[in-house]
Amino acid sequence: MAPHQPTTPQSATKSSSPSSEQPIALTLGVLGVGGIGKEFLFQLTESHVLEGKIAIAFIANSRKEIRFKTPFVPSEHNRELLETLFDGTNDLAIWAKNLYEVLHVELDIVTCSSLLERQRIVLDDVSPSLSDDSNNQDISDALTKESLGAGNTITTKPWKKGRYCIVDMTSSDEIAELYHVFLALGVHIVTPNKKCNSGPTARDQKCRGLSSMSWSTASWFYEATIGAGLPIISTLRNLTSSGDEVYQIKGVFSGTMSYLFNTFDGSTPFSEVVKTAKKLGYTEPDAREDLNGQDVARKVVIAARESGWLDASIEKTSIESLVPEELRACSSEEFDDKFGKLYDTVIAQKFADAKKRGNVLRFCGSADLRTKELKVELMEFPMSHAFANLQGSQNVVEIESKRYNPTDSCCLTISGPGAGAAVTAGGVLGDVAKLVARLGDVEVLV
Repeated sequence: MAPHQPTTPQSATKSSSPSSEQPIALTLGVLGVGGIGKEFLFQLTESHVLEGKIAIAFIANSRKEIRFKTPFVPSEHNRELLETLFDGTNDLAIWAKNLYEVLHVELDIVTCSSLLERQRIVLDDVSPSLSDDSNNQDISDALTKESLGAGNTITTKPWKKGRYCIVDMTSSDEIAELYHVFLALGVHIVTPNKKCNSGPTARDQKCRGLSSMSWSTASWFYEATIGAGLPIISTLRNLTSSGDEVYQIKGVFSGTMSYLFNTFDGSTPFSEVVKTAKKLGYTEPDAREDLNGQDVARKVVIAARESGWLDASIEKTSIESLVPEELRACSSEEFDDKFGKLYDTVIAQKFADAKKRGNVLRFCGSADLRTKELKVELMEFPMSHAFANLQGSQNVVEIESKRYNPTDSCCLTISGPGAGAAVTAGGVLGDVAKLVARLGDVEVLV
């Protein structure tokens, strides 16, 4: 690549370089460079607690990877500079070009053409490199003791054991399939990806075991899998670890669904509210991924597992989908065209009926640990209820426990923004700070 080296603004690079004065505490590999992943990189430039302590070894998406020859330290630069370098694109080739030309960062671009190749590249980044004779084996099977004894070779990367962390900003189940491998190799994980801790129970339990045993060399943090940056998982853990017993968790868990029902007032067709939310970036590109209740169900399962119901699962969850059955398998374009015709009258009637009773509609999830019931459903609440007085994409979660209950006092309520790149990235960065504190390198209240 031919170097073009424009003058870097005086304020672009910070005058002091803490990383040269103290060792890096944690080296990150960042997977996923969408809105949340990009915002996470920007926020790394702003954390005073972590200044000079975090370096990045690679940044990757499903097609390309920037692999730094010397780990990149974001806190040595200002947010404004990185925003300029990464502005308007998620193309890692352009990011690499700008990093090289403006900051003279030495790096390589790695490309992949298949899922298996993507998995192998990530595993090679964090530690092992498998020999060619395992090409036809599943990647995680190839890392078992039996496979390693059958002729596969391992070469270790020069990262300090216990000081390497994968930050998974994807929603990929294929990456989640590798979590137990990362943890077994001593690689920490921080993620908002819900696929592992709401997925198959055996996989979740394997990862919990690898990250929580007395001999564990790696930790797994996932606060942002529920409520973006809200302290929901940590609160449930604090309750159970202090001897409290959680009876029920109920909440508006989806920022998207919260926005839809906070906005819908019967004057505009519900399908038009969905289209507006999509234009604003509040929904997934295919809005059915929000309307079908699966995202809320995953969060309900996670909350139940964190409260002690370890075999809670999606399969045990009763889910009310707002997607008409005849539109569940069609193209997204056909869905957009027909959704209003099939559903607007239905939801308008439900809204009118609730209004006559003095209630509002909210799309909720609940986990009752006493009756072992998991539900995702459209519910009615009176205007006096906390769930009725939400704004925008606000989330609210109500926890009933032995200590917090309507009889003795009241339930414990957590509320705040439950969606958005800034708050989700902030939740992930908070977990990174907790990890660094656990490693003994910073003083953070955890």
